[in-house]
Amino acid sequence: MTQRPLVAFLTSTVPHPPPLNGSMLRVARLVRELNKEFDVAVICQSDYDAETLGRSWDVAQSCIPVVSVPKPRFSPNRDALWGSPASVLKSTFFTLLPNRAPRIFDWAWSDDFVEEIRQLLRQRPVDVVWATKSWMAEMARAAGAQRIIVDIDDFQGALMLEQLDQGGFSLRKPFHKLQAKHLVEYERDLPSRFTSVAVCKPEDLSRLTSNRDAHPHVVPNGVDVPDTVDRDKIRRFEMLFVGTLGWEPNVEALASFVTHSLPAIRRSLPDSRLVVAGRGPIPDNLARLLNRDDVEIHESPPSLVEFYARAAISVIPLLTGGGTSIKTIESLAYALPTVATSVAARGLGMQHGRHLLIADTPAELARCCIHLLTNPEEARMLGVSGREEVIQRLSWESVGDRARAAVREVLGGKSV
Repeated sequence: MTQRPLVAFLTSTVPHPPPLNGSMLRVARLVRELNKEFDVAVICQSDYDAETLGRSWDVAQSCIPVVSVPKPRFSPNRDALWGSPASVLKSTFFTLLPNRAPRIFDWAWSDDFVEEIRQLLRQRPVDVVWATKSWMAEMARAAGAQRIIVDIDDFQGALMLEQLDQGGFSLRKPFHKLQAKHLVEYERDLPSRFTSVAVCKPEDLSRLTSNRDAHPHVVPNGVDVPDTVDRDKIRRFEMLFVGTLGWEPNVEALASFVTHSLPAIRRSLPDSRLVVAGRGPIPDNLARLLNRDDVEIHESPPSLVEFYARAAISVIPLLTGGGTSIKTIESLAYALPTVATSVAARGLGMQHGRHLLIADTPAELARCCIHLLTNPEEARMLGVSGREEVIQRLSWESVGDRARAAVREVLGGKSV
């Protein structure tokens, strides 16, 4: 029997414990999809041991070896942004030197992790490394790996510059800005540092320099599309928000929606209410804000299926955040009429009025929610159209086709 090529999958995110957030789902599903054509060995940075991950991770139970290396402990001397003044100055100085990897991610560097990669390279020829972050790819290169695909779900340099421009002045800000600009240039140059690059959104291709030897691939986020959806249990005026409750963009989004949009919706529709469900823990400030009669909270529910089945509409009022929103795709996969901001719909290729409604101000969000809640047949048709689009382009099976094609190209067409 011909031995299948081996992909070493490197990640600092593991799908445990449930419920899984978007980053966890991306890792779990990419490993599953790659394993359909290639052997996969996972090396992860995690505070959970390999035995625990093996019990909870379905792919680990299908003979995929998982090695867990403890995450590096915080050290002020290794934090380029918030460490000691000396560490910030030293890290900023390094941005002035040519061809240097950013020091921003020094906190994630692990010599033990590099050694685990070396051991795998000694034990069996690794055909391709799939690294889920740029610093994971740098550790693979330090270990001696030759063919490396770096998977960039977010371009951190651009996000960092955006946050700095929106924030107030601090003594560290000029140094942070220099480091962010260096990170932008480093990420732009990824095609010349590694064999190939995978990005989440087609528009992210413009953030990379062209390199004829490193053809970038678009490997978007996806969802497990349910075979059927049950829309017979709808609660007429129930709105659903799903997301990790401790993630700052979600906290910001909920705070804005509950403070500014929900009261306007309630004035028109007194029976309307918001259900919030997602991975906890929930921060105290958000818990206090949501402690009201028209909001129902479900922290870390074992499943979201019932919430999707009974909600009349889904609201995703993100104001900030990078990458693409898996929860937007998931909402559409369940044929749930969805109101989302441009941030939440970014990179998905969904059309306003055809697949979902897009609104960016509190007043617009309220109007769109009221419109769908009072026009159930139009809302139903919108949900059906959104689900059909997800099935066609954003199921994990179709995303897996793209990921496997990226590996195949690096292998020069070699497969089973």
